[in-house]
Amino acid sequence: AALEAIGRRTMSTVLLGQRRMGKTEIFKRVVNRLFFDQENPADLDHSVVPVYFSVPDTVVDRWDFSLRYVENFIRWYVAFRAGDPDLVTGSDVLFEDVKKIAFKRVEMTDGLKGAFNLHGGIKRKVVVIPEEQAVMLPRGVSDRDETSIVMFLDEFQNTRLPQYDFDIVGWMQQAVESPTCPHFVTGSAMSILAREILGRGALFGRFESHPIEAMTAYWGTELALRS
Repeated sequence: AALEAIGRRTMSTVLLGQRRMGKTEIFKRVVNRLFFDQENPADLDHSVVPVYFSVPDTVVDRWDFSLRYVENFIRWYVAFRAGDPDLVTGSDVLFEDVKKIAFKRVEMTDGLKGAFNLHGGIKRKVVVIPEEQAVMLPRGVSDRDETSIVMFLDEFQNTRLPQYDFDIVGWMQQAVESPTCPHFVTGSAMSILAREILGRGALFGRFESHPIEAMTAYWGTELALRS
């Protein structure tokens, strides 16, 4: 489904399942395959950029969240185009180093330039409604450059935490509808995710649903025997 985004044939999708069913592991494996197994990551027309983000459950304000979201997106984008996973996994790689690598080794498109500008604007707190600008950035880059980007958002139910004094879900309505930038989401709180966030309001009807079910007794026994 992620690769089919190149041909504009994928819509945003939610992966539903109870806790400890392996949803996050599926996401991480798919992201790794997309990151390492595509033939030419620098080819803007025939590759899809994978971006993984786990929505934090800690108390953050709108500026912290927006800066974290934008910086995470830029790191994944540059890391994929440059073929350098250390930009994502290396905790010692500062964002300024990511920026230098981007200007040296990655095609500096209008969309990527805009992403860096937005990062600077949020850091200086001169952006109006930063959370809206942040969640719309991936779609903005893909639309502007006519490229394909797939967002993998884990623990999506954390967008509705009571300690957040700002709204994220409401601003994601247009972001998730892009054929050039579908969003794949999942989370551990299935009831909140399915009923409260995606089952009503701004995101209602904008996601395909793929449930993950438990093994049958037969295959559970087979797995135990083989283990």
